[in-house]
Amino acid sequence: MSSTSAFRIGSLTFTHSGGRDYNEDAIGQCEAFGAVQLFLLADGAGGQGGGDVASRTAIDAAKAVFMGLPVFSPDTLQLCIEKADEAVISKQKNESRLAHMASTFVAVMINYERRQALLGNLGDSRCYIFRGDRVIAQSYDHSLVQRFVDAGLYPVDKLRQHPRRNVLYASLGANAEKIAPYITKTPIELQTGDAVMLCSDGVWELLEDQVLCELNRSSETIEIWASRLQQLVQTSMPAGHDNYSAVLIRVLPNELEESGDELNTVIPMMWG
Repeated sequence: MSSTSAFRIGSLTFTHSGGRDYNEDAIGQCEAFGAVQLFLLADGAGGQGGGDVASRTAIDAAKAVFMGLPVFSPDTLQLCIEKADEAVISKQKNESRLAHMASTFVAVMINYERRQALLGNLGDSRCYIFRGDRVIAQSYDHSLVQRFVDAGLYPVDKLRQHPRRNVLYASLGANAEKIAPYITKTPIELQTGDAVMLCSDGVWELLEDQVLCELNRSSETIEIWASRLQQLVQTSMPAGHDNYSAVLIRVLPNELEESGDELNTVIPMMWG
């Protein structure tokens, strides 16, 4: 973190296998020259030995792009996703056991000096930006049910209950329609107190958006937010529930707070 940053951020991450015997989610972050930081999350599919490879391959490829081109722009974010897709496809072709693997992908790029964020995704892993009791920005689900919602055929407030909510029409390594990733073309202005959450569907499909927003708003520290979120997922999930992972970020004042919040910290899994 640069000492000349316009603001500071605190971040915590967690990932857990949920009700499964293996974890196909992956998370990552990287910082360039202290001014721009990239946070990433991917949710793989393809079974043990497949989905975990897809998600980690995607994260590593995107980080490599960003470190080679650390420019805060929608084009950089799009290139990260495109190269992640190419890396997954390359492994599909070179290793027969990985032929059917795929992965979702979501990322947020934060510029400290400009106080701005860009978000992008492919699939149904999500990014939320919270301000007070509102969601001010959100990624887009490339799912069959979201298409129903867009066409006016299904109510958005019932999306989480649809039996085919997990059916995707675009993800890394599985994008026959050549759907472009969702990218915010105009940077989102951030304020002190704003919060960002990247999460896999193992988190958001259990908890309504307003619940997610309230969890952040009512949690005094990012550590409390992370703990309460994990506890709620754990108590809400059915047997055999999917892996669940999140990257939690808060925009903090410039001045050091007496609470002594840790910055850019990875906390251990609370269960498993």
